Amino acid sequence: MTRSERGSATIHTLLAAALLFTALAAAIVWSTISTARHKLTTAADLTALSAAQSLTTPSATDSAPATGSAPATDSAPATDSTHATATSLNRQRLPTANPRNADLPPTTRPTTPCETAARIATLNNVHLTNCDVTADSATIEVSLELDLPFGHRTLSATARAGPL
Repeated sequence: MTRSERGSATIHTLLAAALLFTALAAAIVWSTISTARHKLTTAADLTALSAAQSLTTPSATDSAPATGSAPATDSAPATDSTHATATSLNRQRLPTANPRNADLPPTTRPTTPCETAARIATLNNVHLTNCDVTADSATIEVSLELDLPFGHRTLSATARAGPL
């Protein structure tokens, strides 16, 4: 190594470290955007399906029990009273087990498909930006704001579903 080449390994190491740091930062930003995009499309699909399900006749939703228990079937009744008691206790605890549900009204049912869509979008931590309901489908648009190191970006996704 000549006298003029002394210290060049330090410069090369610093440049390699800077390049590695830049690549790592780009990968983290890309991963954040990709994960948010997948979450947003999933939330849009779920919101549209929920709105479409509420398009069905009101008699189908009004006949469901308010306690959240399953509708009666033709299967044999449970003979074990302990199992029945445990099952009913679990069903009673489910709505309060999730801390996100604490802000929601206890058992109020949304009256329109757009109210259903707004509730489901809120549960998925996205914003409902558009709700278009026709007689046979619901088209939903949701958005999500990202706080990135280089600014705020808003992602949006649209989903369409018909009644189930």
